[in-house]
Amino acid sequence: MTLRDLYKILLEAGIPVGHYETQQEKCPYIIYQEGGSSYKWASGQTVREDTKVGAEHYTTDEFDPSLDVLKVALLKNKIPFTVSSTEFDPTEKVIVSIFNITISREMEVEP
Repeated sequence: MTLRDLYKILLEAGIPVGHYETQQEKCPYIIYQEGGSSYKWASGQTVREDTKVGAEHYTTDEFDPSLDVLKVALLKNKIPFTVSSTEFDPTEKVIVSIFNITISREMEVEP
């Protein structure tokens, strides 16, 4: 799976999605960014790349249905994730749920 694939899955929540930032002024929206990758040999000349991605879901609605839609989209696509925190930002007056997502892909490496 690539970052572009993940972007399409995040869009399934039905709200705007931004990579690194957003131009949205109105909630809800999602911002995601990659945090780092690890590489290990899978078999033969195949390397497995695991990329950690952080996705933040912003909303002003305590019971925003797009949060559950996002979780279902990730689960349906067999993408492992944890929700590391959900917090209220009193300055911005938004609720932020932080998702830690791992996407993986295999790449062929020639000797």
